[in-house]
Amino acid sequence: MSSASEGAPLGVAGPGNYPPVDRETPEARMARGARALTVSSRLLAGASTFFFLSFFFAYFYLRSINVDHMWRPPHVKPEQGLGAAFIICIILSALLTIVSGQRAKKGSRSWLGLAAGAVALGLAAIVLQCIEYIKQPFGPTNGAFASVFVAWTGFYLIAVLATMYWLETQVATEIVERRRQETHHIDPATGYENPDELLPRGLDAVVFYWAYLAGLGVLMYVILYLL
Repeated sequence: MSSASEGAPLGVAGPGNYPPVDRETPEARMARGARALTVSSRLLAGASTFFFLSFFFAYFYLRSINVDHMWRPPHVKPEQGLGAAFIICIILSALLTIVSGQRAKKGSRSWLGLAAGAVALGLAAIVLQCIEYIKQPFGPTNGAFASVFVAWTGFYLIAVLATMYWLETQVATEIVERRRQETHHIDPATGYENPDELLPRGLDAVVFYWAYLAGLGVLMYVILYLL
């Protein structure tokens, strides 16, 4: 036996059917995605704060108790030159990303080169920190300061690398979209899936988080290298 609702069109209410669901327009979907990315970047920033706060606490706690006067032996000295170069690359990368985001909002195509430069500077910072690990005359077992230094900078580098990958995806998506527009070998994307339309929202999120993470990096540099 067939029910009274058999054959009812999809999305039309009938006996035994769920109420119809309104179809979401492309504009509404993109607005919802923008809000989700904005909230997600703020939540990620909060999570990063609590994560790196543990190293902040460990630094000052271990420094205050200074067990057996092994907090920081005389030979445990971070390389000031490489440390300064590292944080300069981080700051310049964050500034380029901020300017890139502002230009993207204005519709300028020049944002792509700035974003690519920001990725290069971020990767250069990672390389500089890795070189410092090789050159520094101490390891994580040479006192409490050395343990905090290696752990804090190491996890920070992982966060920077992940953020650079996030920013690189924005750059790569834009390059692919521009080539698609130039060649016209691919059918135009719909409003739901056009990466060029969705890109500014993703760029806004990574600009906010990278600027915030760079601020955490400056705090880390001041504590580990200058105090």
